[in-house]
Amino acid sequence: MADSSSPSINSSRRMKFLKAAFRAMEPPNCFVSLAKQIGGGSITEEVQTYILEHCINNVVEGNAYNSMYVRNILKKIILAAESTSEVTMDGLYEQLTLHMTLQRDEDSLKEKSRIFKEISFLFPGYDDCSDSLDLVFPLQCSLNMLEGDTGCALWPSSLFLSEIIVTYQDTFSNKVCFEQVGSGAGLIGISLIRVGASEVVLTDGDESTLANMKYNLELNKLPLETKVLQKTNVVCKHLKWESPSKRELQHYRPDIVSSAVSIRELRGLP
Repeated sequence: MADSSSPSINSSRRMKFLKAAFRAMEPPNCFVSLAKQIGGGSITEEVQTYILEHCINNVVEGNAYNSMYVRNILKKIILAAESTSEVTMDGLYEQLTLHMTLQRDEDSLKEKSRIFKEISFLFPGYDDCSDSLDLVFPLQCSLNMLEGDTGCALWPSSLFLSEIIVTYQDTFSNKVCFEQVGSGAGLIGISLIRVGASEVVLTDGDESTLANMKYNLELNKLPLETKVLQKTNVVCKHLKWESPSKRELQHYRPDIVSSAVSIRELRGLP
């Protein structure tokens, strides 16, 4: 994967990192830091224009991005632009005013426990002149981890493992892949499907997490229990890893067993 700080990456390519960070709802401070880095230490007019046209202006009411996140981004970008740039664009103030009027009361925001993120993978040298992101997976995730909804959260370990999968596609292509312990939001499974695994078995012991995972497969246009992308068979299975039977595990005979914390290739089940 490319690093946005690399001097070899052209301006258009570097701007894509901003869009990817915005769609993934990265913390506002991280987003601002990236914007400054791309602008050479300040939020330049070019960077402000890109944020407005390709991030903020693409947000539609009812879309994946919640209004609180957008307001926080705008506030911090305006503050940073005012302190580091000669020009702060009027469009930033106008968008902040607009999103302030859309603000919901705090109680309703707290009740909104699920949000949408778009996880992007950018490949070095791939269509650098295009504004589109190279590979994007939309996901419904949880904000309510303190009340037992950890299975629907998007954990850093799943991001790292998915990056390995989409980078080293030949390792996983045409393999039977079994995700153990808990498939969570489904990012690893979706990545395996996209790189052409022959069969992907996703498991979780929590019914609400399993339902959210199935929804994310549908969100990525990957129907269950059928061939997708002309080659991959996808199975979602309720499985409690505290007490799985040997027969259940032997049925699938996977080539690769993965989890958010480890991945190993099997030569066959005992």
